[in-house]
Amino acid sequence: MALQFDPELVLALGPMAEAMAAKPQLPVGDVESRRKAAAEMFKGLSAKFPEIPEVTRKDHTIQTEDGASLTVAEFRSTKSPAQSPSKAVYYIHGGGMIMGSIDMFQALVKQRVLETGIPAFMIGYRLAPENKHPGPVNDCYAGLQWLSKNATSFGIDPAGIMVMGESAGGGLAAAMTLLARDNKLSPPVRKQILIFPMLDDRTIKPMPELEEFSKGVWSVRDNKTGWEALIGDKAGSSDPKAVSEYAAPARAESVAGLPPTYIECGQLDIFVYEDMKFATRLAEAAVPVELHIYPGQPHGFQMFAANATYAAMSTSNTLNAIRNA
Repeated sequence: MALQFDPELVLALGPMAEAMAAKPQLPVGDVESRRKAAAEMFKGLSAKFPEIPEVTRKDHTIQTEDGASLTVAEFRSTKSPAQSPSKAVYYIHGGGMIMGSIDMFQALVKQRVLETGIPAFMIGYRLAPENKHPGPVNDCYAGLQWLSKNATSFGIDPAGIMVMGESAGGGLAAAMTLLARDNKLSPPVRKQILIFPMLDDRTIKPMPELEEFSKGVWSVRDNKTGWEALIGDKAGSSDPKAVSEYAAPARAESVAGLPPTYIECGQLDIFVYEDMKFATRLAEAAVPVELHIYPGQPHGFQMFAANATYAAMSTSNTLNAIRNA
């Protein structure tokens, strides 16, 4: 059988499915148009999330080595507060390396905090191309070091910090975890939870078998734009040494010694091959790994049809990955 969208997803999307398919493809390199389109899309999607007054947000300011001030937003549930000391999620938002913000993704994080009772801290890292590699991963690592150092003052077990991210945030989470391993962060990261992570800069060539499913979501053109914004013309190089593994974690020489890892991806997502390969490498390195591939699902499918079978399954699996860390 040929690949096809999950019929339940198509039904849930309704007229939006045709609109996404008919959406014009932006030229490679057009970052600003993609930012405007993403802001519009997330404005509509965020309206579908209920208000969650039971989860509070408190912003903290941290300093990076290059003197920049970044925000780390702390989210806690007042409905089912975690016992102290508790585990914590250190979250990195998505956006293809070029888009996204704490405000854009906070509804999703609040929902997870409400469901698990485990506090979350989200880093407002600086975006490419204004902040090229190693800027974004260094920003994320600065936030992780800050949280680890100050964990006890937040009632957090410093050995209970898991890192999590979606799409580009998943790629940055994986890169940052490699950096934490190599810098011997102590205590080490407890677990990494990678949701359709953007791991490999070499995923920038046409993928005919998946092209029709990525229109209006995250296409190869979008991916090429994101990677070139982050690392310039080195993106896609066949030279194994051309791109740092702290930019593209799929290029890591070794994944041994990484923490237990959860990875999930839709079968119609352009990241599906790189995510499966990364999971295989982890398994071969004796790293505990849990992998889920959801049939008939494109990039970001959970946002478009939250009540559909596979989206609900994904949500349940992700929440369990957090709870069971």
